[in-house]
Amino acid sequence: MNFRQFALNNVRRNARAYSAYFLSSAFAVMIFFTYAVFIFHPDIVNNPMGTTIKRGMNVAEYVIFAFSFLFVLYSISAFLKVRKKEFGILSILGSEGKQLNWLIFLENMLIGIASILIGLASGLLLSKLFLLIGARVAEMKELSFYLPWKAMALTTICFLALFFVISLLTLFLVRQNRVLELIQGSSKPKSEPKASVWLSFLSMACFVGAFYLMKQKFDPDNLIFIVLLGTIATYFFFTQLSIFIIRLLKKNRPFFWRGTNLLWVSEMAYKVKDNARMFFMITIVIAMSCSVIGIILNVNGQMAQAFKKSEFAYNYVTSQDDKWKFDFTQIKKDTTKIDQELKKAGIKYKKIRYSTLSPGTKEIEGSTEVMKVSSFNRLADIYDVPKVSSLQSNETLLIRNPLSADKEKIKKVKNLTMAKGKASFIAIKQFEKKLVPYGHLAVISDSAYAQLKKKMPSAAREDISTSYYIPEWSKNQLPDSLETKIGKKFVNLSRENAKTQEDSIVIFQSRAYDYVMIKQAMNIASFIGVFIAAIFSLSTASFLYFKLYTDLNQDRYLVYSLSRMGLSTKEMKRSATIQIAALFFIPLVVAGLETLIALSLLNKQLGLGDSLIPTLMGIGSFFTVQLIYFFIVRSRYLTQLKRVMV
Repeated sequence: MNFRQFALNNVRRNARAYSAYFLSSAFAVMIFFTYAVFIFHPDIVNNPMGTTIKRGMNVAEYVIFAFSFLFVLYSISAFLKVRKKEFGILSILGSEGKQLNWLIFLENMLIGIASILIGLASGLLLSKLFLLIGARVAEMKELSFYLPWKAMALTTICFLALFFVISLLTLFLVRQNRVLELIQGSSKPKSEPKASVWLSFLSMACFVGAFYLMKQKFDPDNLIFIVLLGTIATYFFFTQLSIFIIRLLKKNRPFFWRGTNLLWVSEMAYKVKDNARMFFMITIVIAMSCSVIGIILNVNGQMAQAFKKSEFAYNYVTSQDDKWKFDFTQIKKDTTKIDQELKKAGIKYKKIRYSTLSPGTKEIEGSTEVMKVSSFNRLADIYDVPKVSSLQSNETLLIRNPLSADKEKIKKVKNLTMAKGKASFIAIKQFEKKLVPYGHLAVISDSAYAQLKKKMPSAAREDISTSYYIPEWSKNQLPDSLETKIGKKFVNLSRENAKTQEDSIVIFQSRAYDYVMIKQAMNIASFIGVFIAAIFSLSTASFLYFKLYTDLNQDRYLVYSLSRMGLSTKEMKRSATIQIAALFFIPLVVAGLETLIALSLLNKQLGLGDSLIPTLMGIGSFFTVQLIYFFIVRSRYLTQLKRVMV
C-alpha cells in the first residue's frame, strides 16, 4: 500500500466523521455553480435587464465564496481536533512531520475534489429548476437549459483554489501541537470556560451605542458605525457575555441545583465557548438575510402604495437652471410622439401641463415643490381634492407626501421660508396627498409664484411637467402590460436622447414601468438573500450535527455514569434537548432581535412604514427550517444516548 492509498483509505474509514464537512462543501459548490449557470445564461447576457440581474448574482457569488471559505476552514479545524489522537499515534510509529503534513494535505484535497464533483453533478441536475425559479422571480421569459461550460470552469477553479489554500492552512493547525497533546486528542480535559468582565461590558456598550446611533437622525455615514458596533457586540456576546451570564446562573444556587439544571447549565458553558465563533457567523448571516427579506417585503408594499397613489400614468418632465435650458421645440416634439402612441393604441387620455419651482425651504428638509394655485386647481379634479378659490400673497397650502419619512414632523410646520427667493408664507391648511412624484408640495397664489420666480437665482431649478391621466388604467390594479410596454419605450427613448442633448434635460416617468423595475430588483435581491441564507442554514445544521457527533463519546460516558447514579431517560432527554435547542436557536433569537430592533428604528427614520410583519415573516421562515433540522438532529442524537442508559 503506497502513501496515496493510505490517505484514500483514511478518508473512506472516517467517512462518517467527514460527512458533515463533505456535504457542507458539496452544497456550497452546488449553489455557487447554479448561480454561475444563471449568470452565464445566453438569455441573461443578451437581455437589457440582464445587467441588473448579473450584478446582483455576482454579489451573491462573492458572498457565497467568502462565507464558504470561513465555514470550510472552521469545519476542518474542528474535524482535525477529533483526529489528533490518530496523528499522535502515527508520530510515535515514526511518521515524519513532512509525511504527516502530506497526508493531511492529500486527505483535504481528496475531499475537496469529491465535493466539487458532487456539487457540479447535483448542480447540473437542479440547474433547470433554478433557472425556472430565477426567471419567474425576475419576471422574465422561461430560460432554456444549456451546457454551462463557463460556469463549470469558474466553479472548479474557484473551489480548487479554496481547498488548496485551506489544505495549506490546516498544516499549521497540527504542526504546532506536541506528540503528547496529539495523543490526548479530544479526550484532553477542558479547562472551565472563563469570561472577561471588561469584554462582556464592551459587548453591552457596543449594543447600546448601536441602538443610540439608530435612534438619531438617519445618516448614511453612521450606518458603517452601526454595523461595526453591532458586529463587535455580537462577537463578544457569544465569546464573553454569554459565558459571563452562564457563570451568574451557576452562582444562583436555587436555580442551578434544581432538577436537571445542574447538567445542562454546566455543559452549556463548554458548548457555547466551543461554538462561539460559529454562532457569531450564523447570527450575522441570518441577521443580514432577515434584514434583506424584511426591507424587500416592506419596500414592495411601499412601491405598491406609490403605484396606487399615482394618478398619472406618465410624466414628461424637463428642467431649467444655470446648466440646463428649456427646449420648447423638443418638448412639443416628444409630447406629440406620446400623443400619437396613445391614439394609435386607442387610449383615451387627459393631458395637463404645469410648472413647479424648487427653491428649498428652511423648515422642511428634502424636496418641496412650489406650484401656483391655477395649476393646482387643474389637478384637483383628477386627484379628487377640493379646489382653492384664492390665496393671499403670503399664504400657502401645504400638501404632505404620505410616503415621506418626515410627514409627521411637517404637521407642526406653520410657516414656510424659501431658502432661494427670500420669501415667507403662512401655511393656512395642510393635508396628505401624493401630487408630485417626489417630496411635498406648497401651493401659492399665481402672483406670489411670479414674484418668487423673479427673485430666485439662476441656479435654482424650475420644472415643466406634462402629465397624462388615463382613466381606463385603474390605479387599483396591477400595472397593465400595455401601460408598461409604452412606458418602457419612452423611458428608453428619453435615455437615448439624454446622450445627445447637451443644453437640456428630459426625464420620462412611467408609474407602471418604474414599479415593475423596482419590483424586479427587489425580487432578485430576495431570491439572492434567501438562497445564501439557505446555504449556510443547511451548512450550519450539518456542522452542528458534526460537532455533537465529535462530543458523542464523551457524552455517552457521562450519560452512562449518571444513569448508574439514577439519571432517568426522561431527565436525560430533557437535558440533551435543552442543550441541542440552545445550539440551534440562540443564534436565531439573537439575529431576530437585532433585525427587529434595527429595522423598526431605521424604517421610522426612512419612512418605510411598519416593518414588524415583514420582519417576522423572514425570521419565521428561518425558524421553521431550523426547527426541522433540530428535530432530525435531536432524534438521531437521543437514539445514540439511549443505547448507553442502564
